[in-house]
Amino acid sequence: MKVSLSSTAEYSSKAAESIRDLNPNAADVLITSIVTSMVTDLGVVAPTSSGLLTYYDGHTNKSHTIDGYFVSPKDFKGNDHEEHRVVLTYGGYVETCKGANTFAIPGIYKILDFLYKNYASLPLDKLLEFPINIAKNGFKLTQPTKDYFQHSLKPMFMWHDYSKRILEHITNDFDNGIVKISKLSDSLEHLSNEGFNDFYIGDIAKEILKTIFNEGGHATSADFKNYELIEDNKFNFKYKNLILTGHSGPSIGGLMVLKYLEELSNDVKIKSLIDVYKNRKDNYEFFGDRQKFINNEILNLSKSSSTIQVNTSDEMNNHFSITFSSGYGSGVLCRNTGMYLNNSLGEIELNPQGFLGDTKGDRLISNMSPLIIESENGITTIGSPGADRISSAIAQVLLNFSINKNWKEAIDRPRFHVNGDGSVRAEPGSLEIDKNITVTDEYDMYFGGVCVSGLNNDIFSFGDKRRGDTSWVS
Repeated sequence: MKVSLSSTAEYSSKAAESIRDLNPNAADVLITSIVTSMVTDLGVVAPTSSGLLTYYDGHTNKSHTIDGYFVSPKDFKGNDHEEHRVVLTYGGYVETCKGANTFAIPGIYKILDFLYKNYASLPLDKLLEFPINIAKNGFKLTQPTKDYFQHSLKPMFMWHDYSKRILEHITNDFDNGIVKISKLSDSLEHLSNEGFNDFYIGDIAKEILKTIFNEGGHATSADFKNYELIEDNKFNFKYKNLILTGHSGPSIGGLMVLKYLEELSNDVKIKSLIDVYKNRKDNYEFFGDRQKFINNEILNLSKSSSTIQVNTSDEMNNHFSITFSSGYGSGVLCRNTGMYLNNSLGEIELNPQGFLGDTKGDRLISNMSPLIIESENGITTIGSPGADRISSAIAQVLLNFSINKNWKEAIDRPRFHVNGDGSVRAEPGSLEIDKNITVTDEYDMYFGGVCVSGLNNDIFSFGDKRRGDTSWVS
């Protein structure tokens, strides 16, 4: 079977290649790629990640969404954040929090369980063989991890004794250092035998909860057992001759793509894009009672780019696009599982209700926007990492594609982004540059890493030079 993959994770194509001879489908490739990324892309994602999945079912010819994003513990207490506050130079300036109390309930294993039970064709042990071996035998840091660790290794990961023992040897040699997390390979082997849902009800959950309790966190076994996916809370939107399907909420990303597309034209007006950004809080009707918390704070959704994008497609016309993250990493490594805990409740700009307000059992907000695109020519998946640049990057690529009908050219074209304060950053050639515009390097990772895969006359995939340009076709 022909399968394609595009990703921002360096090891994704190696994971896909590891099962090539087993005749995998798109779901098989997606599963092994997701798990591998959670092993190898430390700090960018972790084994306690969450994400949003959008997919197209080739049997029913329908697009769907799966929200597997973070949920706050029911007994979360956010009043002790000051001692855990960390300021990073990553992304220009990032303020976040570390420690076990920043941990939110992850949804990635519910997503993986859904994919495996409904769409995978290969045995689970075969799908997890590559990430198990790479965790056991060691791996070199990926470039995004190197970039992140330059700013975060010491303040975010070296304060915790067990984490320090695992990572200290790479402090002065990011390029050649080998990371081994043997306990993580044991945990993945356990899941390969028991199934992904065991993460929430079995021994791994018990060990993580023990660590959280000992480290001052508030997640409980009930939080794990009660986690549920949200299915088909979606929008369908027609843009020129394309039909887009994405998440209606609580992620803001897809809604922002739509707003940008309404404003973008061949004659781009910076002011109109500034207005879209500043008025994005007006796009929310699904927050209900939470609206009073986010009217102002939501404008701060901006800086975090600790995200992975993976897209897969196969000749049976099944297509998947997932964006997932673990925050910046809490720095806490669960000793008996080898799993780093996320710090999503400590992402101040992504969770203004967390340490700065009241969130108990709420689903968190995000900028993620994996999309399915239907057209007369076939099905395409698209998505990107990059915080609030996700929406602007995807919108610009869609605009470019509507003009030139070429995905590679659409991705490669220079991009720009308007910040909430009205400032503009731009790659060379994207705009007529003036004194108010900050010019970056060409193919700057600041502008995301838009990935596409799909099927029209044949299987295809395209990555983005800004984030490694990882693409693979079987």
